[in-house]
Amino acid sequence: MRKELTERERDILLKIVELYLKQGEPIGSRTLQKTYSLPFSPATIRNVMADLEDKGYLFQPHTSAGRVPTDKGLKTYINSLFLALGEKDETLVNRLIDFLKSEKVWDRDEILAKVLDFIQSSTGYIGFGASFTENLTVENISLFKVSSDKILIVINFQPDYVLHRVIRASVPDGELPRISKLLTQKFRGKTLKQVKRELIEEIEILRKEISDLSFRISTHILKSLNEVNYLEVHGTSNIVNMVSGDAERLKQVLELLEEKTLFLEVLRKFLNEKRNISVILGSEIEPEPLSSISFVLGKYSAGFKNGGVVGVIGPKRMNYSEVIPLIENVTRALSLILNK
Repeated sequence: MRKELTERERDILLKIVELYLKQGEPIGSRTLQKTYSLPFSPATIRNVMADLEDKGYLFQPHTSAGRVPTDKGLKTYINSLFLALGEKDETLVNRLIDFLKSEKVWDRDEILAKVLDFIQSSTGYIGFGASFTENLTVENISLFKVSSDKILIVINFQPDYVLHRVIRASVPDGELPRISKLLTQKFRGKTLKQVKRELIEEIEILRKEISDLSFRISTHILKSLNEVNYLEVHGTSNIVNMVSGDAERLKQVLELLEEKTLFLEVLRKFLNEKRNISVILGSEIEPEPLSSISFVLGKYSAGFKNGGVVGVIGPKRMNYSEVIPLIENVTRALSLILNK
């Protein structure tokens, strides 16, 4: 049977979490009562705290100490902050837009990189971003000879995205236009996701259908397409401030940051959520070393649904009341810039 919170329990829980995030120490009933001038005696607050502990929202590190929130209690506090979302901070949005203009960056990847610098410098945590472009559709595929042993692959997507890669290959004269036409006819109008799936599932058919050269080109295209969706991380040195005093855990977290597949999977799941802003606690993800950190995620658009995600990796005890609105307004600014 689900144990619902009473109005008093919820109010006290939110205040305990808020104070704990500021102080980082177990919160006692007397401290809580004085800080917020609550109209309850410390004894009454202790009883409520005991009930919250029974329900799994708080725990007591030591017998004589106060309580600290569990991840369940922290999530309740975070969800309460989502109720305040939607308040536009035009100053922040305009500041970010002006910052990008002053940096004179126009390429989408460069814009994202500068936004991540802005995030990590504004929060002191790790800024990260992922570009998800699997809903783009292929317009045409063109191959150009760069030198005797190199060709340039250019894939135009709709809306407004170009992928280009130089690969090493010797190509007979007149072969590139034919292969370009064949690949364009095969993949025009299909999404990046569909193209990748077909290249994987039908690679043997492609080998028989076109020349060995075309097969090698298609393999390079698949490799390039897999690189379109990427995760970029800025400010990893800030992890030292988040996992202080535990060298082994610091090493483990740094190794996980290098293993980007884990984070891309987390972000893809977030893209399927209805909400545009979310917080994922490290304890909700395997493996265990992530339990001391959390992720604040926000979606942005780029001419198509769910262009990508930007966010913060920080300590579980971070100032969510500031970071969540920051990420919300950064994604708003990024969407405005990329959709112009």
